Amino acid sequence: MVPSFDLLTQPWIPVVGPDGRVDAMGLEDVVAKAHTIRRIAGEAPTMTAALHRLLLAVFHRAYGPPNETVWRDLWEAESIPADPLRNYLEHRRDRFDLFHPKVPFMQCAELRSLTPATAAKLVPYRAVGNNVTLFDHTTSEDKVVLTPQEAARWLVTVQAFDPGGMKTPYEKDKSSERAPCNWFGVVLVEGQNLKETLLLNALVYLPDYEKPEMTTADDRPVWEEPTGPSPRPDKRTARGWTDLLTWPSRRVLLFTRETGGSSVVDAAVITPGTRLDVKLPDEEKMAAFRTPRDAKGKFKKDAPLLPVRLYPLRGVWRHSVELLLSDPWEEHQYRQRPAALDQMAELAESGYIPADAVYTLRLFGQHLDSKATVVETWLEEEVPAPVPLIRARDEQLSGIIGHAIALADDVGSALRSFQSEYHREFKADQPVADISRGYWPRLARPFGAFLIDLGKARTAGRSEAPTARAWGWHVVELARAAVDRWVAGSPAESRAMLALGKHRAIFDDRVQTAERVFRARIPSYTDGPEEPDA
Repeated sequence: MVPSFDLLTQPWIPVVGPDGRVDAMGLEDVVAKAHTIRRIAGEAPTMTAALHRLLLAVFHRAYGPPNETVWRDLWEAESIPADPLRNYLEHRRDRFDLFHPKVPFMQCAELRSLTPATAAKLVPYRAVGNNVTLFDHTTSEDKVVLTPQEAARWLVTVQAFDPGGMKTPYEKDKSSERAPCNWFGVVLVEGQNLKETLLLNALVYLPDYEKPEMTTADDRPVWEEPTGPSPRPDKRTARGWTDLLTWPSRRVLLFTRETGGSSVVDAAVITPGTRLDVKLPDEEKMAAFRTPRDAKGKFKKDAPLLPVRLYPLRGVWRHSVELLLSDPWEEHQYRQRPAALDQMAELAESGYIPADAVYTLRLFGQHLDSKATVVETWLEEEVPAPVPLIRARDEQLSGIIGHAIALADDVGSALRSFQSEYHREFKADQPVADISRGYWPRLARPFGAFLIDLGKARTAGRSEAPTARAWGWHVVELARAAVDRWVAGSPAESRAMLALGKHRAIFDDRVQTAERVFRARIPSYTDGPEEPDA
């Protein structure tokens, strides 16, 4: 019996309902019932990001939307209408069969001549050969078997996030670049349900008129290719947005066997795919970009825009200026936010979305080792996205938020100096916990509240100064609490306590100076009537 698994109707996409219950749905149901789904949540942040990119490509090809009016009609409808998707899929249903003998979904049937390896190669946290991972305790002798649902999810993830390095060659070429989404933090605007989320990220799509920018009339996702991909790796530019969303960075083929009357995936071939020739700031819409600064904090002259990425410990909220705010400079672009936020500003101006709403930016990424061949960790963070901030076209908010982040950096530097100077004097040779771990992770929540309060102040025409001062208080208190916890675990002998006392005094002085400087700078970036602190 020839195996088959229809991704359109069979449940495989993990969804979370309003009550928090986790379920799985086929692609058609996910779109039709998007208004009843809270969010998509994969086994890893990378999977969640990859599945959203896949859904957006389907959504664009079926619905457009070709202009803001159609976007508004979809937004105001109770649910996403089924007919456009049904019409789009009418002659393409076979392209969504995971095990199709000639054109399996996102795969290359011609790899059937190669000897397959373990299916664990699809899953970054499974041990393969001598590769011992932080996530898994299996060995290469353990047989990895995936359900079709699991294999489909990891297949989509591999195309977006597979590390670089040597792969199984089809002929001779076995070198592969890291898949495109490894280069940046994938940014998703999240609404109250999946319907809102899809629409908030769905840019006006009209390929014949190059919308979105850099999209051509030849744009198409991978499943619209006339034939399956060539097994030989190649290199080219993206034809447009849906081409980029479904980029075939690998040639993959899943191998199945029957067990208990159903098909399972027990082996796979992964070879190099299509290398992407791209200038990311021009073409990637689900990312933010920034201009690097020199040691004095000034923008580097003629430096290219770099993508905002996620890193352990220090939160991505530190890039809120690049993530949320428009760049009003005409002569030189110093930052670039995700394209969806530019469109949201226009939709709010037209009254299509609430002017005082607060959405959420969810960011997804992963860290690779120094050779970019092994996944070290996955990362997922969120930042509030108040519409009043997204709509702002002045540099006032940029100054306030920038100084708020600079205060956190200055206080964080004081923390590091406190720890290093104490240990240099005390000559402690025992391992110690990084004091910053009690500081940076605890700032994300109050910074989110700070952004939301800034949006409220902007909407009400109030001065942002009280909100900024409240943030400064949080930063200082969290830093002092981090020092207190660290000191409580330090040696209690008298010599150590004397050193601690001296360096604590130096730390307090540095923090007070940083806060005074912050408070002095804020008034020049605020307007509206001053309000006394509560």
